[in-house]
Amino acid sequence: MGAQLQKVASDVVEAGGAKSHDSQSMRYLLRTLDKFKSFAENAKAGVEERHTAEEQRLQASIGMTQDADTQLALKQSITSNAESLLETERVYNNMVGFADSMEGFLSAATSKGYGCEQVTCGPHASCTETTLGAECICNEGYVGNGRDCAAPAAFIPHHLLHEGQSLHSQARDVHVAIFGPNNVAVVYSDAARGGMGRTVVGNIAEAGTVVLSPPDQFTRLGEKAFSPVVSGTDGNRLLITWRDQNTEGLCWMRGAALGVTGIRGAEQHISWTEPMNFCRHQSHKMALVSMPNNRVIVLFADKVKATAHTPAQHFGNSMIMDVGAKGELSLLGKFQFSDFAVCRLEVTKLSLTSFVIAARGAQVTDDLDSSVKTGQEAIAIFGEASGDDLVYDPNTLNLAPSQTHIWARGLSLIAPNTFAYSYQEGKSQKIMMAIVKVDEVTHRMQVVNGPSPIREGVSPYVSMLSLPYTVSDPHTLTYFQGDTASMVNVCSWSMTKNKLKHCEDFSWLDQKLSSVAGVHLGGGKAFMVFAPESGMPYYAVFGLSKK
Repeated sequence: MGAQLQKVASDVVEAGGAKSHDSQSMRYLLRTLDKFKSFAENAKAGVEERHTAEEQRLQASIGMTQDADTQLALKQSITSNAESLLETERVYNNMVGFADSMEGFLSAATSKGYGCEQVTCGPHASCTETTLGAECICNEGYVGNGRDCAAPAAFIPHHLLHEGQSLHSQARDVHVAIFGPNNVAVVYSDAARGGMGRTVVGNIAEAGTVVLSPPDQFTRLGEKAFSPVVSGTDGNRLLITWRDQNTEGLCWMRGAALGVTGIRGAEQHISWTEPMNFCRHQSHKMALVSMPNNRVIVLFADKVKATAHTPAQHFGNSMIMDVGAKGELSLLGKFQFSDFAVCRLEVTKLSLTSFVIAARGAQVTDDLDSSVKTGQEAIAIFGEASGDDLVYDPNTLNLAPSQTHIWARGLSLIAPNTFAYSYQEGKSQKIMMAIVKVDEVTHRMQVVNGPSPIREGVSPYVSMLSLPYTVSDPHTLTYFQGDTASMVNVCSWSMTKNKLKHCEDFSWLDQKLSSVAGVHLGGGKAFMVFAPESGMPYYAVFGLSKK
């Protein structure tokens, strides 16, 4: 293959430097590009055929052995085979993309030089005036010739599970976390299997290649998982929380560690500890945030039932959990972060040890005048870990004290000590966003922009990704459901002027979703896990397109 590729590439170079007549050289170059493209497409088909045969051979070998270690090694070989195929396909796809781009360039070079006002570009492309005239250029994050631009192969949605498993799964309440050296963990409730909780772990290479393990069950036999949440540590350890009923359920957590068996090729094997019950009467999703030294903070709505002498108490509670080398969990302390009822908890880190909680809080009554009531449906609370303790600032930030019916929300770190807070306002049917700065010394939070509407309409989910672009070029990224597609809203943030600008909506998936979660990968890429109405789970890596 190398000799063939070198010959085709040599033809392209020679054609570009030919001394013959311009029109003859151009025709020869175009023919050579066509050969180059055909070679890549044919070679790709041959590789796919060979890898398919190899996968069938390995699958057959699994059925012929009863040894667990041998089966595990064979499964890892299947995963490596799939990863190798994906890498090779990406090389050939890039070769085809190069040929298409060169053809577009040559076409532009021989055009009459129309201006952008006379040029209509395809989707995901923009017109640019160049020395060769007006050209359609694919937006950042897309590939093609300017007329036909598409997401790279790595950005196309893929089944989260192997195809046979995906067809018999109905995922709901998906959640994803990134941890360690580009590891990801996905948790969800599988309605097709009685609502059991399942997890998938994997690794994302720098090139965007994703290698995922087969699904593993984290709930016990016959038990259900509602709103599972996962967090990972730098030591390749996991903590998962969930409740076993939709309302008034028991709170559960379970620890795990990856790759502790010592078996070569089993780096993604999960070793579990026993589930731990830590609260009762739970009806809301919990939140997790990882800390250094393999610690995870658990945030949840808590309450104490009324007695004959005391009324019921509702409050926000938190725990510091230490996750041991084999996934064993140790409670280091409990710390209350609010003295009123909370729900719709979300959290984002500000630094290695500090974080901000977003919540919907219960209405509070003025101590001096009981007729004065203040809403707390879009609040933020600053917290910080100090040794084995958690410290919360008592000065809660209230973004909409006079508003009610505030539902889904998300948080995003966009610059040092600066975060964005997006939320769904039910009454006005608008998605709002505020930018908040946190004082480095006092930790007081101050709204420096908004809350301002970024979208009209109602979405069943509103969430954000932290640092969606780069630290030097801060952006906000809010994802939500549009009228017919899954959307993101991207705004750039001016740190000097405290101003949002260039806010745009983009469609990242041309269908509605029943469940979705995402994490930021760096370099303008995001890893999204989602399920359409069918419940079949998928993942996709997409790039932030910046014009």
